[in-house]
Amino acid sequence: MSSPKPPRNTFADPTVPELPPERPELIPGEPLPLPPGLQAGRETLLGRGLWIGLVGVALLLAFLLFGESGAHAGGSAPATATKAHGDGFFPGTADLSAALAEARKQGRKGVAVLYEMNGCGECAKLRATTLQDAALRQDFRRSFVAVSLMADEPGALTNFEGQATTLAGFARDERVFALPTLVFYDLDGLPVARQTGSALSVAEWRQLTRYVAEAGYEEAPFPVWQAAHGKGG
Repeated sequence: MSSPKPPRNTFADPTVPELPPERPELIPGEPLPLPPGLQAGRETLLGRGLWIGLVGVALLLAFLLFGESGAHAGGSAPATATKAHGDGFFPGTADLSAALAEARKQGRKGVAVLYEMNGCGECAKLRATTLQDAALRQDFRRSFVAVSLMADEPGALTNFEGQATTLAGFARDERVFALPTLVFYDLDGLPVARQTGSALSVAEWRQLTRYVAEAGYEEAPFPVWQAAHGKGG
C-alpha cells in the first residue's frame, strides 16, 4: 500500500509575502488602534476624508454624465480581460485537477495558472503584448498546461485535490493579492514560482519558464537564480 501524500503546503513559494501577525486581543473585524501620536489628529483626518469623499462623488457623477459620450467620441475603449480568450492561449478553467492530470499525461512540468479578472487593464496589457510572443508561447506549451482563472468570480471550481471550491475562493486561498498574477504549480499541485504584473520583458518571462521547467526553484528563489544564469538571457 502506497504511503499517503504529504499535506499540501500552499505557501511553499518563497516569493509569497507573509501575512501580518495575528492579534488575538482584537475583536475580528474591528479597526486596529491608532498609535498614541496619531490619536489626537484623528478627528481632523476624518474631516478631511469627508471632504475628499464628497469631491470624489462629484467627480464620479460628472464622469457618469459626460464621460461616456466623450469616450465614444474619442475612439475605442481600452481593452479589458474577458472570460473568452479567442486565441485559446491560457483558456479559462473550472477544473484544476483535470489540468494537472493533463500535465502528467503529456509529460509537462506542471500547470501555469494566470489569475486575472474582467475589466483588469494590466491583465489585458499582458495578453495583448507579452503573451503574444511566439517563442514565449512555445515555451509555455512545451513545458506546462496553461490555464486562466477569473479571480473575481464566484463560479464553481475543482481544485488540484479534486475538491469543490470557487474561483474567487481559490484565488484568495492562494494569496493572490494583485492581478494579473501567474503562478506555476508542479506535478503535485504545489506552487513553486509566481510573477505579478506585466512589467517583465519577454526575455525575462522566457527565463522564468526555464527556471520552473528546470526546477530552478529547488536551488534558489527566481531573482537569485536569474542573477546566476544571466538576467534576461
